[in-house]
Amino acid sequence: MAVGLLAKMPGLGISSVLILHVVGNMDRGFGAGSLVAAFWTAGAGLGAPLQGRGLDRYGLRKVFGLLVIAQSLFWGLAHFLPFPALVATAFIGGLTTLPAFTVIRLALANMVTEENRHTAYAVEAITTDVAYMAGPSFGILLASLASPTVAFLAMGTLLFAAGCAYLLLDPPLKAARPAADGPKPRLRSWLTARMVCALSITVATSIAVIGFEVAAIGTLQKSGQLQWSWLLLVAAGLASVAGGFLYGGMRRPPSVFAIGALLGVLCIPIGLASEWYWLCVLAIPANLLVAPALSASAGAVSGLAPDDSKGVAMGTYASAILVGNVVGSPLAGTVLDHGGPAASFAAFGATAALIAGLAYLCDLRLRSKGSDTPDARSEHLESSGALK
Repeated sequence: MAVGLLAKMPGLGISSVLILHVVGNMDRGFGAGSLVAAFWTAGAGLGAPLQGRGLDRYGLRKVFGLLVIAQSLFWGLAHFLPFPALVATAFIGGLTTLPAFTVIRLALANMVTEENRHTAYAVEAITTDVAYMAGPSFGILLASLASPTVAFLAMGTLLFAAGCAYLLLDPPLKAARPAADGPKPRLRSWLTARMVCALSITVATSIAVIGFEVAAIGTLQKSGQLQWSWLLLVAAGLASVAGGFLYGGMRRPPSVFAIGALLGVLCIPIGLASEWYWLCVLAIPANLLVAPALSASAGAVSGLAPDDSKGVAMGTYASAILVGNVVGSPLAGTVLDHGGPAASFAAFGATAALIAGLAYLCDLRLRSKGSDTPDARSEHLESSGALK
């Protein structure tokens, strides 16, 4: 968990640092910086399931040995590159970034008993909230007080340190890997219809989370209150941490579909706030559900995946989060520009709730028809309420 937090901080701050590097060191606009960050995100989204498959087949040390070398080369050399080369290299950097989230969730699936797994995933989601508050702030602070180059190199150093720590610890992922002489798992063995439902609720959760961030910051900027954005993000992060503690302590947690749908619904009234302090207050109920929604969706995907495909399944889970980011960010921003804050929060909140509702209906129909053969994992998920 501690090493994972070290790896998540630069992982969540990379986009900000790349943008500031392009703007500050290359004298280009935020549009150009966002393009570099988008190429990094696209590479990370494509690379996550590929890295997960590599973890399934070859184990952590072989995969991370290559990734640490690739990340060291990127962060050591990329800040010297001209803009066109940086755009292309950013995609490769994202493709080879450390799968910190995937490794932690795989290790938890192997190290924690089934009845306590939702609590472990809640703690993991809480560390994500801490990294979300600390990572981008750390990068922006370094860029403003020192220089974008210092922030660039600091992020690379943190990733290198986290990668080396993972290599030394070698978390137990062996239960998630097939035997060397076993048959290669097929796509259909893990990407079942119910798995698609679990990944859909992951996309819905991500839409709500990124949509809130974009709409809230945009609302403050439009009203001339952007200086209070840090307080809003801290309040949202603390609310999510509190929600994670409450969720982790439950014996029978609510359905992942119910949590995801309620998260989307509670985002809608936030758009009614006209002052920064009301925005903070109205954001608390929705953000109480962020960590529970992320931990519940991670538990659902992990529980439905067979042992020999957990790596690729959790890598696909990470890609589903990025898909939600790609959908939610422009949705919230575009509607904010044309319809205002209330319309923006209503648009992404309703979209997230609608996806969650449709995923629940599809999963309910699949369970009633028995189209996906139930096994011990899915039966336990139903009885514990994770997918019920």
